[in-house]
Amino acid sequence: MRIGVIGAGIVGLSTAYALRRYPVTVRVFDRAAPMTGRSRGDTRIFRYAHDTPALVRYAVRAREGWSRWERTTGQVLIGAETTVVSGAGAAERYAAMRAAGVRCGLYPSLSSVPGLPAQPDTPGPFLVDPAGGVIRAARTGAFLAAAVRRGLVVDDVERVTVHGHTATIHSSRGSWQCDSVLVAAGAGPLTSEVVADPEHHFRFTFPLVPGADLRCWIERSASWRDGFTTYGHLAGAGLWALGAHLPAEDTAWSLPVAEARRRALSAVTAYVREFLSDVVAPEPVDEVYCAPTRGLGDGIHVARSGPVLSVWGENLFKFAPALGADLAAAVASRGLPEDLP
Repeated sequence: MRIGVIGAGIVGLSTAYALRRYPVTVRVFDRAAPMTGRSRGDTRIFRYAHDTPALVRYAVRAREGWSRWERTTGQVLIGAETTVVSGAGAAERYAAMRAAGVRCGLYPSLSSVPGLPAQPDTPGPFLVDPAGGVIRAARTGAFLAAAVRRGLVVDDVERVTVHGHTATIHSSRGSWQCDSVLVAAGAGPLTSEVVADPEHHFRFTFPLVPGADLRCWIERSASWRDGFTTYGHLAGAGLWALGAHLPAEDTAWSLPVAEARRRALSAVTAYVREFLSDVVAPEPVDEVYCAPTRGLGDGIHVARSGPVLSVWGENLFKFAPALGADLAAAVASRGLPEDLP
C-alpha cells in the first residue's frame, strides 16, 4: 500500500512517523523543508486547559505520547513551566479539566499566581494548569523529520486527482499514484473547499530582563483593548514569544501582508510597553507569520473524499503524538479517525 502525506508540518510528520508501524510505503510532500510553514518556530504551548472534557482527555493522551517521544529521543520536549489561562473562558476550562479528572487550580487574583509578566490589576480569574509548559517545537520537528527522512519529498503539490479507489498526487516535478492521501497542509489550495476565511497572524519574540523565569500565559480578558488578547511563553533563554489576537479589521485576508504586519507590530509593542515593560523589552528580535482560520478555535476537523482525507484546525501542535497515530490508522484503513474529540 502506498500513502501520500501532503504537508511536512507537525501533523504530517507525526502521521508519517506513526505509519512506520504499518506495512506501507509513505511519501511526505512539501514545497519547502519540513517545519517551515505553519509549524515553524522554536516553541509552542502545551496545555490540558480546553473548554470541553473530550479535548482535555485528548490532550492527556497526547501528553503520554510526548513522554514516549522524550524517551525515544532522550531529550526534553515539553518543559515544566506551567500554563496559565486568564480572563474569559478560564472558569469554563477549569470545569472541563475537573470533569476530566485533571489537576488544576482557579484563582481570583494575580497575587495567587506568580510568574506572569502582568500588572497587579490584571483581571482574572486565573486557571493554573500545572502540567502545561513550553513545547520544544524545532527539536520535535528535527526528531520526526530525521525518522522519516527517506520518504520526504521537497516539491510543490499542484493538485490531487481521484480515480475510484486510488489517487494521484501531481507535483511540479511529476506525479505519484497511491492508495490513500492525507492532506495536512493548513489553509491552501488543496484544502480550500473545507478551510475558509484565513487571516494574517504574527507572533513576535522579545528579550526578557535577566533572571526572568515565567510561566506560559494565555491572557483573554481583552482589558487592554477591545478584541485584543494574547498568548506568551518562553522561546529560549532570555526570550519571550508573544502573539496577539487582534480585531478582525487588522487581520483581514484582504490586507497586504506588510500592512497586517505593521498593525500587529504596532499593537503588540504598545502592549509590551504599557503592560509588560518591567520584564519584557519592547524591541522584537524575531517573528513568526502564519495564516490561521478565523474563529476556528481549538478542535480537530477532518473530511474524507474517496481515498483523500483532509485534516485541519488551530492549535494542533500539542496534540501531535495522539493525532498522528489516529490519522495514520485512518489513512491506512481508508476510513475516518475514530478517537478524535
